[in-house]
Amino acid sequence: MPRPVQDAGIFLLFAVLLFASCRRDPLEVSVGGIRADVPLERFDSRLLAIAPDSLDQSVGSLYREFGDFFDVFNVHVIRIGPASTRNYSSYLSMFLNDPLNREVFAYADSVFSRVPGVQEGLNDGFRHYAYHYPDSVLPRVIAYVSGFNQGLFTVGRTVGVGLDQYLGADCPFYRELGTPEYLLHNKTPERLPVDAMLAWGTQLYPYNDSVDHVLNRMIHQGMLWYFVEAMYPGLSDEELLGFTPEQMRWCTNNEKHMWTHLVEDKLLFSSDPLAIRKLIEEAPHTSYFTPESPGRAAVWQGLQIVREYARRNPGMSLDRILSQREYSEILRGSRYNP
Repeated sequence: MPRPVQDAGIFLLFAVLLFASCRRDPLEVSVGGIRADVPLERFDSRLLAIAPDSLDQSVGSLYREFGDFFDVFNVHVIRIGPASTRNYSSYLSMFLNDPLNREVFAYADSVFSRVPGVQEGLNDGFRHYAYHYPDSVLPRVIAYVSGFNQGLFTVGRTVGVGLDQYLGADCPFYRELGTPEYLLHNKTPERLPVDAMLAWGTQLYPYNDSVDHVLNRMIHQGMLWYFVEAMYPGLSDEELLGFTPEQMRWCTNNEKHMWTHLVEDKLLFSSDPLAIRKLIEEAPHTSYFTPESPGRAAVWQGLQIVREYARRNPGMSLDRILSQREYSEILRGSRYNP
């Protein structure tokens, strides 16, 4: 009689191990032996170190050092035109010597000189990136001060990050500028690595806009946040997307209601740009849902669809999942049914 009990025990152990392997998070990977140092290059400090009487002579070396980033910074971020224009040095000098800009430069320097976690966060994220993309060249991450014009951009293999968008929720400049309350929550230096990685993911996996509607946007955004989650697998959803604990509870408690509302009100396949913006972009709350909802609640739901698809396709690499351009296939393959 002991034999059946032993066999039952072995079967039970096998079942537990099989269940545990099925439940294991595929994004929880070991990166301890991987080196991937991506320094936060301080372009703002480099600019300030230039003596006023040597600005003309320094332009060439700045261009050689920073390349296309320097062009984008001049033309699209601080909007003084390309470095090749006749009055460029004068315009750059005015930007650098503007009293408010000088205050912001000093404030940014004081904040980022005392937050070592930013560099650690970048290095940790790019170790995971090197794990998932072992043949890729790591990008540069270059920090600047923009006069509160632009927080993030990518060009080539460079991510540009505006430090003046991450000075802390209590930074007095944001109050003076009238920054909406709902945006302050994520204006912290600790948020910078996550946002930089999101920008890099957006560069790698651009939106396939051949058919543009709410569902495609939701799933594409979900794919981008799944990319960021793969780089930072230890983050909770509220840390990942920048939701408050209350907003996160609302999402988890109302996932089924959100989906039902989107389906029954025929919003999923709406190509109305206003509907897309209301569901996908930052806002005090998602206007199609209740005032307790966070803005971008539909993006969180898109992330759930991509997670479910990845769970049902454990053999797929991260890149293969995120390279898919037919977003409806992700929905079908996920069998999403909250």
